[in-house]
Amino acid sequence: MNTAKRPVVRTALLPAGAALLTLALTACGGGGGSGSHAPGKDKGKESHAAEGGDEDRRGMLGTVHQDRMPPYDPAQPNPRDRTEGTLTVRHGERFTIEMRQSASARLDWSLSAPGPDRNVVRPAGTSSYQTAREREAAGSSYALYFTFVAGNPGTTRINLTNRCGSDREAGCYSPELARSVTYPVTVR
Repeated sequence: MNTAKRPVVRTALLPAGAALLTLALTACGGGGGSGSHAPGKDKGKESHAAEGGDEDRRGMLGTVHQDRMPPYDPAQPNPRDRTEGTLTVRHGERFTIEMRQSASARLDWSLSAPGPDRNVVRPAGTSSYQTAREREAAGSSYALYFTFVAGNPGTTRINLTNRCGSDREAGCYSPELARSVTYPVTVR
């Protein structure tokens, strides 16, 4: 007589378990779609990247101007405060400044008070976007978008401040970090 026990296969439970897992992920917003925010950031803020692909996101942001942080060179440290070239936009145009946000590089950007002249440029919100590759890497950066709408013709300045380079009370503060970036803006 054969006394070996055969494993019990519970094939009926597999489809039911898969269905429950799918339902739980759908209800919780799982799947990490293209609009995933960096952990703990931008809660309650507008997310332009929530739907569609890269083209939809770019359309909602208007013209995107990427910050061009100078490359690191220990022989010639980067300026703590820098001014970029003038952004020229048309009346009614939506435009965005893209900054790199990174806890590991101690980059924590925000719009500085008092902000741009609201008659010339009006802030329209912030959003963030992280690629699939960036989401996988611990401590990686992501794009932080500051969106504006051009108003009446004139000139103003948009000042962005890095909390880690300017706030001595911040746990990430260092006197060597970038402190601010200024973007002059002309509306035609």
